[in-house]
Amino acid sequence: MLAVVKERPGPGFVLKDVPVPEPPPGWVRVRVRAAGICGSDLPIFNGIRPVPTPLIPGHEVAGDVDRVGEGVLGFRPGERVAVDLVVACGLCGPCRTAQPELCERLVELGIDANGGFAEYMVAPARNLHHIPPGLSFDKATAADPLASAYHGVEAAVIQGDDTVAVFGVGAIGLYALQAARLRRPRRLIAVGRRDDALAAAREVGADITVDARTEDPVAAVWRITGGGASVVVEATGAPSLVATACEAAGRGARVILLGVYHGAAAIAPAPIVRRELRVLGRLCYTWGEYEHCLGLLASGQVRPLVSHRMALSEMSQALDLIHQRRTIKVVVHP
Repeated sequence: MLAVVKERPGPGFVLKDVPVPEPPPGWVRVRVRAAGICGSDLPIFNGIRPVPTPLIPGHEVAGDVDRVGEGVLGFRPGERVAVDLVVACGLCGPCRTAQPELCERLVELGIDANGGFAEYMVAPARNLHHIPPGLSFDKATAADPLASAYHGVEAAVIQGDDTVAVFGVGAIGLYALQAARLRRPRRLIAVGRRDDALAAAREVGADITVDARTEDPVAAVWRITGGGASVVVEATGAPSLVATACEAAGRGARVILLGVYHGAAAIAPAPIVRRELRVLGRLCYTWGEYEHCLGLLASGQVRPLVSHRMALSEMSQALDLIHQRRTIKVVVHP
């Protein structure tokens, strides 16, 4: 089968023919129909994020059940499924308290084990979700980034009198906006640096957009809110913006960090202390959140974001589009 393979540390990947995997007991082989390229895939391809090699990346996956391993119940060949990436042990303290994303032996498909940038992948049966009728494979790949954003936004416990500022208008930021909109805050502000993405932010519910190329985003948020946002979501993954997010927060605000950060961030603790900010990091999602997000996509409450569809063999061109900031979300088709 054709697969994108990260063969060694450092930048780069190869497209090559590899054996079709066999599902072990309790696992399922999925014929991949669509796989989204996530911003967190880029550090893997660029050699910034260490991963075991050889590795097939890709964790925003939808497809058909192709073969079930011994002991699998509830799934049959031909059924349409989406695959969540959180493989938790089920035995450690966090797992026992319904926090699989904090599993002490967490494995993430496409990051720690082979994922979906291939014609077939294998996954534990417990990681599969039936795709609701009417939801396409392309749109089902949105469940992963949406669930990641939803997991963070829910931690903010947004109320009707909140003003929410989302820094970053890539896919995670746009899904965070939509997740926040479901809680009906008083005002939603999106901060970004791209005309097309800021336009998309307005389309999915932002009341006000701030172009960080032309104005100081912190000053803009304070001006709009009259004292800082009560909820700030940092969705860029840029370490330098962690401090910016805290600066944009008002007294007693909640600051949610959704990015996968590579590198150190310089943070002044005084604003956090003096304004009693609650700064929360959020990672991945739970099975139930992923399932719920599939329902949000199927019902139309959240708009899937797919701007480009390309063949798996065009991965180099797809990554070029992303690096050039000419796309919001690319889905590849094996």
